[in-house]
Amino acid sequence: MKKLFLMFMLLTPLAIADERAEIFISPSYGSYRGQKKNDINQEVKNVIGSGVKISFERRQPFVDDSGAGIGAGIVYNALKVKGDGINSGSGNLVSVPIYLTLGSGLDNGIYTKGSFGLSLSSGNVKWTDKNGGHGEIKAAPVSGYGAISIGVQKNRFSAGISVASTPKLKRSYSSPTKNYRDKFSDGLISLEFGYAPRYE
Repeated sequence: MKKLFLMFMLLTPLAIADERAEIFISPSYGSYRGQKKNDINQEVKNVIGSGVKISFERRQPFVDDSGAGIGAGIVYNALKVKGDGINSGSGNLVSVPIYLTLGSGLDNGIYTKGSFGLSLSSGNVKWTDKNGGHGEIKAAPVSGYGAISIGVQKNRFSAGISVASTPKLKRSYSSPTKNYRDKFSDGLISLEFGYAPRYE
């Protein structure tokens, strides 16, 4: 976290001369919900909980009100396997997405943007169940990243909603009657609140 903060402080003086440079704070919500319990006889899923994303983006106009730019951030989410007959530890997922962004709406009004790039990730969670099984889910070190956002902005401030992919997760499980090892991905829904240090 300290390294990311220092990166933001170093990049901000370079970015404020651009058309739109913005810092975002985004509470995120994963697929882990109380009503989405895992069936112990099926592959586990819905393991990503709530968290937060802090990111920095800079965009420049190229056609009318459209713009392209770059972004980077850090994302934290809880990990837990929930279900009847399942005993799960508490884990976490930390990722650092680095991406290109393309969209419309650099001035006041509605904005839309799509982002794509790579995500560097770490984290895991382990669980056992009443079938005598045990498993682990851990993040792939490198995976693709994509997001779509829409919102409104007024001068220095913006607010919107974003849907983003999660890092690829490696899933392994072993019990007396069943074994599996594979990969899967999930999605995050985030509210995003932005602040542009300089607005002209």
